[in-house]
Amino acid sequence: MKLAILLIVAATVVSPLIAGPMGDSPFFSPNLNTIGLLNPNNLRVNHSMSFMSGVSSGGDGFYQSTYTNHLHYSFTPKLDLKVDLNFVNYGTANWDNSFSIKSNNDNASTIIPEFSLNYRPSDNSSITIEFRQSGAYRRSDHWWY
Repeated sequence: MKLAILLIVAATVVSPLIAGPMGDSPFFSPNLNTIGLLNPNNLRVNHSMSFMSGVSSGGDGFYQSTYTNHLHYSFTPKLDLKVDLNFVNYGTANWDNSFSIKSNNDNASTIIPEFSLNYRPSDNSSITIEFRQSGAYRRSDHWWY
């Protein structure tokens, strides 16, 4: 039993000396020096939210909320990938003369993925492969750019 306790104490004392200080460890460094195609230092993540609603003079209305997760990954200075994951909730409602809102029970949610792959072989040329979706719940004129 004394030998087991002595080995545990020795391992506890010696292991930090072998491992070195935490600041030198790549696991605790904010700048990961990874080599390869998927380097987390090349990833940028942004988020956006939007809310829309409208009503006509006839009492018909709509609502929509969108949360978008924007991912931008730069493989090289000349090649990057942008991905938008849109989480959309939408539906319609009616207003009556007393301004009370009545839902049409058509609330729906959907996920709309979009992406673009951009390659710039020179300053004066670029090649883009892009996939975008639009519909009744999505404006197609890219007003958020």
